[in-house]
Amino acid sequence: MKNFAENIIASLSQFNTTSVLAMVDYSATPSRLNTTNGSYSSGGSQFKKIKRFFRNSPTLPFIVVVVIVVLIGAVFITKSMKSHSTGQVAGASVQNNNTQMNVPKPLAQETLNKEFDFPLKDATGKVVSKFNYEILSAEEDNQIIIKGQVATAVQGKTFLLLNLKITNNFDKDVELNTRDYVRLIVDNSTDRLAADVHNDPVDVQAISTKYTRLGFPIDIAAKNLKLEVGEIDGQKQTIQLNLQ
Repeated sequence: MKNFAENIIASLSQFNTTSVLAMVDYSATPSRLNTTNGSYSSGGSQFKKIKRFFRNSPTLPFIVVVVIVVLIGAVFITKSMKSHSTGQVAGASVQNNNTQMNVPKPLAQETLNKEFDFPLKDATGKVVSKFNYEILSAEEDNQIIIKGQVATAVQGKTFLLLNLKITNNFDKDVELNTRDYVRLIVDNSTDRLAADVHNDPVDVQAISTKYTRLGFPIDIAAKNLKLEVGEIDGQKQTIQLNLQ
């Protein structure tokens, strides 16, 4: 690396000498190149000092290495930002890109408009208000968008999606885990499934309404689908789904 630096300095020295000689050929005023007053020798002396500095500097190799590392890092980061990222969601493959995405129409859907009122509790468990939890509709899709990423169901799977409308009547902001209020029962199984696809915690501003979604990866052959809606430790209401 030291020899590399010396070669660069030698090239600069040759370029400097050539430039000065070129000035002799084209200068209209000979007095501007006065070798007797030391102006040329002074410039050469200064360049020699710079040359000796670079040749003898113990920090030069370190500086060169740092510059190379920074350049390599910048190239790597740029390529990483431009490349498409892929991930995994339960029952789905996820791909992110920078273009606007079009999701196909649902395979089947059903309008529900089922409303529920649930209490809002403070840190001590005291009920301070309530919020409205409405399941607008249910649908089956092979592709969904999760936080800007397109998720495609793997072979043999599809998504059951619930479109929700949350209304906060309290005069303060609230954060809700919407998936805590719904469980899915498939083909009369004893298992109660929680949503794998969600935007929780959902931040609902004071005296406002917010729309969000819940998603369940299910077998494409599943036929009998039921929802259980209610607080985790409260009574549940069953909704039979008939998607068409």
